[in-house]
Amino acid sequence: MIEISNLTFRYEGSQKNALENINLHIEKGDFLGIIGESGAGKTTLCSAINALIPHHFKGDYYGSVKVDGQDTFDTSPGLLALKVGSVFQDIDSQMLSTFVEDELLFGLENFGIPKDQIEGRVSGALEAIGIEDLRYREISSLSGGQKQKVAIASIIALEPDILLLDEPTGELDPASSRQIFMLLEKLNRERGMTIIVVEQKIMLLCEFARSLAVMERGKLAAYGKVRDVLREAETLEEKGVNIPRVVTLSRRMAAQGLFSDKIAEEESLALNAGEAAGLIKKICGDGTRLQKDGSEGAEEGLEEGDGLSGSGSLADSVSLADRVPPADESDSAAENAIEFQNVSFSYKNDANIRNISVQIKKGDFIAITGSNGAGKSTFSKLCNGLLKPTMGDVLVEGENTKKTKTSRLAKKIAFLFQNPDRQICCKSVREEIAFSLKNIGLSEEEIKQRVTETLENFGFNPDAEPFSLSRGQRQRLCLACLIAVRSEILILDEPTTGLDYKECIELMEKIRELNKAGTTVIMVCHDMEVVLDYASRVLVMTGGNLIADGATRRILGDGALLAQARLLQPQICETATELGNDYRGIFTVDEMIKKITDMAQG
Repeated sequence: MIEISNLTFRYEGSQKNALENINLHIEKGDFLGIIGESGAGKTTLCSAINALIPHHFKGDYYGSVKVDGQDTFDTSPGLLALKVGSVFQDIDSQMLSTFVEDELLFGLENFGIPKDQIEGRVSGALEAIGIEDLRYREISSLSGGQKQKVAIASIIALEPDILLLDEPTGELDPASSRQIFMLLEKLNRERGMTIIVVEQKIMLLCEFARSLAVMERGKLAAYGKVRDVLREAETLEEKGVNIPRVVTLSRRMAAQGLFSDKIAEEESLALNAGEAAGLIKKICGDGTRLQKDGSEGAEEGLEEGDGLSGSGSLADSVSLADRVPPADESDSAAENAIEFQNVSFSYKNDANIRNISVQIKKGDFIAITGSNGAGKSTFSKLCNGLLKPTMGDVLVEGENTKKTKTSRLAKKIAFLFQNPDRQICCKSVREEIAFSLKNIGLSEEEIKQRVTETLENFGFNPDAEPFSLSRGQRQRLCLACLIAVRSEILILDEPTTGLDYKECIELMEKIRELNKAGTTVIMVCHDMEVVLDYASRVLVMTGGNLIADGATRRILGDGALLAQARLLQPQICETATELGNDYRGIFTVDEMIKKITDMAQG
């Protein structure tokens, strides 16, 4: 279906190749995942496949790309669009209409699809993605994740032979991300559609993709069947690939001789929690101790006093609303960084936050998680006064946001938006950092000193133009600006979206350092591995309601609760859940290895 031969491309005005000597043969009906660190050339490769290179993006072009026999050098992107349907990373740039229905109609009418087919294609695409209820909504009213689904639906309606997606789940909650990949797998299986997807969520690629291409600095570093490629895990980590924790677990088990002759070589690498649980059962046996009834040993390995009751199962008669711990009246208000008192908020009479009461203590590291449209971003904007409650009060260190100017609150609260490009406005990195400091009224001498310190801390080129940086670097720049302000509270809206593994770790370690130094951190996040590694407390939201508030392990150990909020457990925790109560409370590779060793020896 796709033949890429000796492809080299350098963007006009650039000093280095974006792609270098790429050779790739993609079979018809394949499901290919493309992964690699930011700036590795993944998006550029996609642009070469759909003919945006060389027809839209100019530069030095060598080699060839042929799609179903057509050389893209001689074929315009418009003519190729019915064969190669593309979903771009920047969803807002792909939205052309005011309403969802019109967005789907635009492509169909533009390509002259017969009128008697249009309704079936529109309704079918909306149903396939699960967004029938959004059909008549204004696109401007949708969340980032909802827009992502609309963009995919508008392309699916065109029924292309090849579906090319660049980070399609970047802004989706875990359940919605999996839903998208299940849809892609269905299109691949039932329609024979060739799927090519750039994705940082490697766990999804492990579960659904058949082939994996790893990009590094414009070159194809690895290519083959997913399991074969992941056997070189250590090398891939060096190339910025986030290795699934069950792969790490498998390798550790093998290295410690736990497999012996019980596991065949081809079975020795688990790609998901189910496979990992299967390996462990072969080693430790599958007796009654491994039954999954959820009724015994429920509290083992979990923290005390986190405010959640009972066995941690929705099978109990305890409602989700009852799981939210009541405010502790004995706590002094002086210890609260932020307090919500019976807060509700509505957009155009559509309630988005419903009667939330919660206290966030100074020095907390809070993760707010839940499905798309659950109200997480609204909650965060209520924290810093960008939004004012429709009912109830929000107190920031005792000051009511209804009565306090947003500019005053901005000196206490720093806010990192989901899209870093909405926070950048200057021509150089140095100017960008200085701009944030001028806004809080510092002297020129103090500004100069803090800019110098920040540049040294983050290692930026002070004269670099911000938009010449990768998305991950722009995200780091925005964080650097906020750190320079030295606010007492830091709010982050999906800070790891669009980042590769190395960028994610680097960013989160900076945030951890701030928290250890006393900064209160409130982080909206879908990545349960990041939540597990960094947050000490988790708030779970769905439908504008706060349905749970507790210590991180307590929340992430409750699979039924997470399912209610369209979330997934971290991989090792999910593996433990598969194995049953004897493994309850295990969240890390080290903990699982110890447990397996004890069970195997026992």
